Amino acid sequence: MEAARGRARRAVTVVERVLTIHDADFPTKALTVRPQPRTLFVRGDVAVLGRRMVAIVGARDPSPYGMKVAWEAAHACARAGLVVVSGMARGLDGQAHRAALDAGGLTVGVLGCGLDVAYPRQNADLRSSIPEHGALISEFPAGTRPAPWTFPQRNRLIAALADTLLVVEGRVKGGTSNTVAWVMTLNKTVLAVPGRIDEELAGGPNLLIQQGATLYRGPWDLFDVLGLPAPEWVRRESTPDGFAPDVRAARAELSGAEATLFDLMTPQPVHVDQLARRATLDAGLLLAALSTLELQGLIKQLPGKHFALAS
Repeated sequence: MEAARGRARRAVTVVERVLTIHDADFPTKALTVRPQPRTLFVRGDVAVLGRRMVAIVGARDPSPYGMKVAWEAAHACARAGLVVVSGMARGLDGQAHRAALDAGGLTVGVLGCGLDVAYPRQNADLRSSIPEHGALISEFPAGTRPAPWTFPQRNRLIAALADTLLVVEGRVKGGTSNTVAWVMTLNKTVLAVPGRIDEELAGGPNLLIQQGATLYRGPWDLFDVLGLPAPEWVRRESTPDGFAPDVRAARAELSGAEATLFDLMTPQPVHVDQLARRATLDAGLLLAALSTLELQGLIKQLPGKHFALAS
């Protein structure tokens, strides 16, 4: 599967097509849901829509832990040649798309608006990069603005295209639960990331697990659900806490504020204000702990008071 990484990195000519159910290239998986989509607007590689896909979805305002888990899952899937599909929303959807691209893999963004509508603005980079390494797809013609009714329709298409669904974080009631409902009508497996019982964003996944969803422990679970052998490196490079073995060893030496902050870090930048809210540390202790972690080479400071894992 890793051969997909080389293919994904080649320069491609981005094309835009309108597919109807009468076209040979219309993805047959999209016909499994009711009501069936009649027309699909695609920017990118139409062929990718017929490949095996893992949907990774979650909250628009995720925790650093959720960002870390989504990144690891999407990165592993894309690196192994699976296509990562998500809804192009800010938060965990965008995180999944970016991880797939970072792995040199393929990703599909399903839009709740027309292909020409720049929404959300936080994902402007993905609108240009995904068509070169996968595809953007929508049921809505050009000019269609996002609206409350367009997102459930988008979620229905995600459910149809995906072979399985991973829910990372989300409230009990929300857009994520709508995607889950569509996936369950198609009798596909839903995996959910367990979380703390006092975290609102863990409410959705925890409830799903209580109701029978498969508990997600690491990327290897996605391969098991799909009946695929997990590449050897998946278990070697993945640990229950999401860190590589050397980083995990360094984490074991931390305590107090340094340990608290390190556990909130992700590969993607996190603003110091978000860290402060999550860590509940006073400003002096927070800054001192961040300086210590940076001196140890465990995190890095980025412009705009953002911090991220060093590796």
